[in-house]
Amino acid sequence: MLLGKALSRMIIIACLGLLLASRDHAFGLAIPIRQSGRTVVLLYNKPSGVVTTHEEIDAKGRVNVYQDVLSMRGFVASSPSDVNKTLQQLTGVNPTEWNAVGRLDANTTGLLLITNDGGLVHHVTNKSSKTSLELGPLGKTYEAVIMGYHDNDSIVIRTVRENGVDIGEKYGGLTAPASDIAVLGHPTHKTTKVSLTIYEGKNRQVRRMFHALGSGVMQLQRVSIGANLTLAGLEIGQWRILSDDEVLGNLKWAPRNLDSPKRSSQQRTATSTPKKSH
Repeated sequence: MLLGKALSRMIIIACLGLLLASRDHAFGLAIPIRQSGRTVVLLYNKPSGVVTTHEEIDAKGRVNVYQDVLSMRGFVASSPSDVNKTLQQLTGVNPTEWNAVGRLDANTTGLLLITNDGGLVHHVTNKSSKTSLELGPLGKTYEAVIMGYHDNDSIVIRTVRENGVDIGEKYGGLTAPASDIAVLGHPTHKTTKVSLTIYEGKNRQVRRMFHALGSGVMQLQRVSIGANLTLAGLEIGQWRILSDDEVLGNLKWAPRNLDSPKRSSQQRTATSTPKKSH
């Protein structure tokens, strides 16, 4: 009996160890991730074929976003003294502490934020977070090439703009209307390029919206997030470190010392008013 109990304990401990070792497991458990140092945010122009996951080995041989960033291949330095340094030397952040702020699927390109601050991840991705409710949710703007020839008054565009789209209960149900959706042009006589901003973070939301309306997405790029954070100056695959002023002004988040106790929402709000530029 004692041997059986000991064996059961060993099995439980081993299973917990496997879960803790995996940052992207299938069960969606909230495993605490160590945070240290100060808030750092990377602005990354994600290429197609790069996956947003912590899994080191991909079944299709694809590189993940963290491997790409840590390689320093696409780093755009703000100072000559930053060249030839590792990311840890530049930021003081341990390579295992980086987390994407939301995800872009493998075929979606564009703006992806990567940070060591778990609070910032929650603030940007969850419109029900305390800071989002106090300061307003952050918009994410996409440009998509969709199937079919549409204009601003077509049923597909009007449905997205006026009613929102039911993408299925499994994926979050009815989306909020995207009031600023606009047709940008027609790459071919059978396709339409559109721009739209969403304030939700439902899984593969843009793709599912147009698919549900019978107009699948052929190309998708996230072009901006927050007040005015864009990919200006970054080619595909390039990335740079945001300044504290950029994080505060565009993401409504005050960079903080992560080793210190968590601040109250009132303190965050008080320090999250962007400074005026002169």
